[in-house]
Amino acid sequence: IEVQRHGDPSRFTASVIAISHDADLALLQVEEDTFFNNTTPLKLGSLPDLLDEVFVYGFPEGGEGLSVTKGIISRIEITPYVHSFLSLLGLQIDAAINSGNSGGPVIMNGKIVGVAMQTKKKAENIGYIIPVPIIIHFLTDIKDGHYDGFPDYGVVFQSLRNPAFKKLLNLPDSATGVYVSFVIPGTSSDGLLFPGDVILSVDEHSVASDGTVLVRPGLRVQFDYYIVNHQMGESAIVTVWRQGRRQKISIPLTMRLGGSQLVKFPQYDCPPEYYILSGIILTPLSYYYLLTWDDEIKEAPKNLLEYFYKFREKAGEQVVIISGLLPSEMTAGYENAVDERIISINGQSFTNFKSFTEIIDKALTKDKLITLKMENHSVIVVSPQEHRKNEKKLLELYGIDKPCRVK
Repeated sequence: IEVQRHGDPSRFTASVIAISHDADLALLQVEEDTFFNNTTPLKLGSLPDLLDEVFVYGFPEGGEGLSVTKGIISRIEITPYVHSFLSLLGLQIDAAINSGNSGGPVIMNGKIVGVAMQTKKKAENIGYIIPVPIIIHFLTDIKDGHYDGFPDYGVVFQSLRNPAFKKLLNLPDSATGVYVSFVIPGTSSDGLLFPGDVILSVDEHSVASDGTVLVRPGLRVQFDYYIVNHQMGESAIVTVWRQGRRQKISIPLTMRLGGSQLVKFPQYDCPPEYYILSGIILTPLSYYYLLTWDDEIKEAPKNLLEYFYKFREKAGEQVVIISGLLPSEMTAGYENAVDERIISINGQSFTNFKSFTEIIDKALTKDKLITLKMENHSVIVVSPQEHRKNEKKLLELYGIDKPCRVK
């Protein structure tokens, strides 16, 4: 990586110290200290208010020089980050942000209040910046030399705005909160929160019946804000209404944000997992696989796309699919099985890709036919003898160096 100062033709080598793909941030270190000669470092400011005026610096397409645009803060809320698909605190501004602006500082009163991040393509003058609380979380996280990410508590909730619903739960008239409809297995809240609980507050911050909390006068955001503000390994104190009384519960935040999804959100710096069984290519369903149809995943097969919007129903659960076939006699007749989910092996169920491959490996050491049952009720039968006989030749034919890659 090379970095360059505005107005200086010299380029300096830099290296990456840490990356947060979750928050779309990276920390660089310039190897030569002379890069910083005659410069003044900028301090981090605080979270701005609506209608505050800010300046965005960067190098968007359309020229070589430094670009400066001016705008106002038009919205402060939890928003999806395109790079990670996770929802974190974000600031919407009306200053022009284009390709090349990303990573540029957003300045107010001589202090950094954010970093330019993304823009809404199908609208005019709607850009987004990463605010200071997210930047500070990232810098605090990496102080120990390791990036852990943002925590998740693993709860599906619904609002309590309906009076009849509140009456059913015997909530006091003055109580507000959200109803816990599902606790995702294997997550931080598993065994601590339960369906039917009402979350009244998080770290002493009252939760409104629409699921928001007051951050400061005039600013409310979704109550997840106070969960995500914690570092991994810390605990959140949640007050719930359970069986007619208030209870305080300490929840150790051990699961990373996005970890409760059935289909993993973008996983950068991680090679895809796969397993080739007699020419049948098997893989866990991923965000990137769904992207192969179009850049917004909307054109992916409906039977696969529905999993993207679901949470896990058991700890570590993954969807294992057939992603393709290497044409040969062993795969003849199975063309319609591509993009279908596998639910059992010889009648035995499995939880995730690792347990799936362990069962397959064991079955291949025997001579009994292997039967894969699909979710659409179709069946695939594999001969272990034919697999052992033809695997090496098949991989060589298609130029594949390894039969599998499993974490």
